[in-house]
Parts: sequence; structure tokens; C-alpha cells
Amino acid sequence: MTFFVISIAALALGPLTYHLADRARTMLAVLDGFVFVAIGGLITLSVVPESIGSGGWLSAAFVVAGFAGPTLAENVFRGAAKRTHLAALILGVIGLALHALLDGVALGQGAPGTPIRSGSLAVAVVVHRFPVGLTIWWLLGPQFGARLAGLALGFVAVATGLGFFLGTPLLAADVSVAGLAWFQAFMGGVLMHVVFNRPHLDAHAHASARRAPGVNRLEGAGAVLALVLLGVVLAPALQQESSALSRHAHALLGLVFESAPALMIAFAAAGLLSVFMPSSSVAWMARGPTALQAARGMAFGLPLPICSCGVVPLYRTLVLRGVPPAAGMAFLVATPELGLDAIFLSVPLLGMEMTVVRVVGATIVALTVGWLVGRTTQARAPDTTGPDDGPAAPSPPSRRIWQGLRVGFGSIVDDTAPWILAGLTVAAIATPLLDTAPLAAIPRSVDVLLFAVLGVPTYVCASAATPLVAALLVGGLSPGAALAFLITGPATNVTTFGVLSQLHGRRTAGAFSLAIIGSSVGLGYLVNWFFADIEHVALAALLAETPSTVKIVAATGLGLVFMGSLLRRGPRGFLSELSMRGS
Repeated sequence: MTFFVISIAALALGPLTYHLADRARTMLAVLDGFVFVAIGGLITLSVVPESIGSGGWLSAAFVVAGFAGPTLAENVFRGAAKRTHLAALILGVIGLALHALLDGVALGQGAPGTPIRSGSLAVAVVVHRFPVGLTIWWLLGPQFGARLAGLALGFVAVATGLGFFLGTPLLAADVSVAGLAWFQAFMGGVLMHVVFNRPHLDAHAHASARRAPGVNRLEGAGAVLALVLLGVVLAPALQQESSALSRHAHALLGLVFESAPALMIAFAAAGLLSVFMPSSSVAWMARGPTALQAARGMAFGLPLPICSCGVVPLYRTLVLRGVPPAAGMAFLVATPELGLDAIFLSVPLLGMEMTVVRVVGATIVALTVGWLVGRTTQARAPDTTGPDDGPAAPSPPSRRIWQGLRVGFGSIVDDTAPWILAGLTVAAIATPLLDTAPLAAIPRSVDVLLFAVLGVPTYVCASAATPLVAALLVGGLSPGAALAFLITGPATNVTTFGVLSQLHGRRTAGAFSLAIIGSSVGLGYLVNWFFADIEHVALAALLAETPSTVKIVAATGLGLVFMGSLLRRGPRGFLSELSMRGS
């Protein structure tokens, strides 16, 4: 009963906090950042993994439908935009009430065999009630007044009480677990739409991030506080190895540790390239016909020890320096695919024959995509107007190095970090489910296409994909499907698509992705036709490696760099990159 009373009181702290912040107007920016990250984080890190764990992949579709549906309706029926948003707002409150009902059940009964009334899970349930109450008042109070906002809070409190006092019959009821998961996923998506699109905010506030650094820093401070709160709320679930959140979190951490060293090198190299890269390198890659430009772009990237997660910032720098699209796209594909670390790792894990197939296949795809897409993409004029693109006059090397590092860990991080985080999040949700599929039962005419498509959202470095594919081959995956995944996984992901859209437009980004998928599928079918019985290493199991000191240090540095970008731009400005259209 104690935790139930405290949870109701925590709801009331929301309006009190809002009124205190309203007296100091600048603090409303802190609340905006706090609610934005707290609710978005709870849905992304808690609701989505739990819904997918209970309702399967269809739950992800319901999240997307809940988030995108109201947006599409508002764009199509512009005259009814306010009513559409109001309907979404009502659905969002209902979703919060459903969540409160489940909170009440948890506080009153606990999970089967796991009483939580005096445990850390109960504390987590109580703590996250504060952002729920704050969100309701934050959404309804300014628009509809205190009375309606108070009624909504009362509705959520009643739902909590129903769950607490009627938990036993609710648990015993014959309710479709999958149906409840789908409903919760849809409501979570709707709530994210409402929080991300508050109508009483300046519609252009997030687009003016760099014109209002003071406000953005306040919003960023609120976002950091929300991240701390999320850590407290989600910590108990992370400690349960069987929970969906724990599985996805471990996948995310593994991807971060694997990607962080390459990302830190890439940000530094991209910044230094923007300052030190001689114009002769750009001129060299621009010589000759499109096919030769693609070959030179691939050759330029071969000696660089950069993985897929780190090549995107470098690609951006090259394009802004005037490198032709054919050379840049061949560089974008070949650099992560043909890195020495991935090749050396392939020999013991995949076998020599599969390694040769991988290298030849990646070379063909890089040249093909660079030629096909590059020849239809208009080159950008070199960007030499901004102070971050290089010094206007000769300066000492030490100053140029410092300037390059500021560019790499400043503006380049600002432009690419949101896409990197989006890609890592999608991969963390997808990766734990890949190795549980009945691979041997999939026809070889289907698995090539299936794994080529699965590789697109699976943000995985070429070296990280190698042990994963080794396990999949042991599980019965065909060599052609393995090759298709090895190509599309490192070469195409949410990050790559976003940056290509930003630089060249969505049409070019789509053509790039389709070219990668089409060429990898064609090569996969050829490999299955001619090398159906290719030998691979028979690994009984792949054990998760303990991250090295280098990876831990790099991951810590990466977190600080991304946190700095969040503080500079605020959460809305930070995530606004995800909605930017290419020029």
C-alpha cells in the first residue's frame, strides 16, 4: 500500500513542478527537454522491447503506425490537423492510463513468483510516475487548462488503483497477450507523436537550434536529467537476464563497444581531412570516366582502418570537399567491406574460400554501385564558405590540427550522431532475433533475398558481422545468403540512408540502397549456384567477448562526445537531423 500511495503522490508532483518552472520561464525549456527524452526513452527502451517480446515483430509495426498515422493524417487532411492532434492526444492519455493500470497490477501483485512491493522494481515503478504526471500536465495544461489536465491525471490515478486492487482477477483474465502488446505498442507510438509534436511549441524551435544556444543548452540539461532518471527506472529490468530489455541492451552495448573505436578514429580523421586534405586528392579521384572514378574511390579507402560505423562521417567530408559521387559511393561501400580487420577475421571464422568470395563480392558491389548511382547523381560544389571547412589562410600545423579536431568532434558529430544512434537502436532490437530463426527450413531461393533485406536495418560493422555470420552458417544459412548479409549489413543502414538523404536527396539514398540490395542478391544467387557446398568453419558456439580496455575507453569517449552534442543542440535540435531532407 505504501508504494501505491507514493505512486499517486508522484503523479501530483508533475503539476507542482510545472507551476514552479512556469514562474521562471527559462526552466520550461528544461522541462521540455526532460519530458521529450523521458517519455521517448521509456517508450523506445521499455515499451517497444517488451511489446516485441510479447507480440513479436508485428508490435514494431504498431509502434510505427501509432507514430506515423497521426502525422500522415495531419498532412493529408490539413483542415482537420487540430482535430487529428486532439484525437492523438486523447489516445496518448488512454495509453498512459493503460500503462498506469499495468503499474498498479505490478505494485499490487508483482510479476508471477517475483513480489516487488519492497524491491527495486517497485521503486522504479514509483520513480517513473513523476515524468508521467509531468507529461500529462505539460501536454494538456497550456492548451486546455488545469481542469481538464486534472481530470486526465485523475483518470490515470483511477487506472492505477484498479490495477492495484483488482490485480488478481486481471492476471487471471483470459486476455490475449499478443493483442495487449500490440495495443500498448500502438499507444506508445501515438504518445511519441504527441510528445514530439506539441502544437503550442514554436513549430520552428527545433530548427533554430544554432540560433538559440542558451535555450538549447537548457533543454539539453533537461535531457541529461531524463537520461539519469531512465537509468534508475530501467536498472531493475536490465538486471533480469530473461527480460526483453536486458537482451536488447546487451546487444546495444556490444554494438557500441564494437563501433566506438572506429567512430572515434573516424570523427578525428574526418575533421583532419577537412583541414589537411590536399585538393590534388580530390582532383585525382575526379579524373577519368565514372567507372574509373569508382575504382579510384575504392582504392582511396582500402588503406583506411574504418568500419561501417565510422565511414559515414568520412564520406560526408569527402563529398563536401568536392569528391565526385561515383568515387565517394565506391569509397562508402568498399572501405568497411574490405577493411583488413574484417578480412583477417574472416579467414579463421569463415574459412579461406568464403573469405575470397566475400572480398570478390564486395569489390564487385562497390564498383557497380559507384558506377550506377554515381553517374546519375549530381556532384556537389566544394563547400569552402564555412569556417569549419578549413583555414582561410596558412596557419601553424598545431592550430590546424586543433581546428580539425573541433570540426570532427563538433559539427560532424552533430550531423551524424542522431543517425548513428538510430541505427544502433534498430540493430539492438533486430540482432537478438536473428540467431533464433529456423534457418535450415528457409528455401535457398528465399533466404538470399531475406537476409539481404535483414542486413539493411541491422547496423553491424563488417568485423562484427563476421562472427554472427559464422554462427548463422553453422545454423544452416546458405553461403549466398551469408554473402548478401555481409554486404548489406555494413554497407546500408539507417545512418547511411540518412546522411545520403541529407547530402544528395532521398531519391539518391533510395537508389543507393536498392543498388546494394539488388547486386548483393544477384551475387548471392550466383554463389549458391556455383559454390553451394563451399566449406566454412564449423563453430559450435560463439562466446561473447569481454570488451577490451581500448573499447571501454573509446565507448566512454563516444558517450561524452554525443552528450556534448545533445547539450549544445538540445534534444529537439539533436533529433531534427533525422527529419532533414536532402538538398
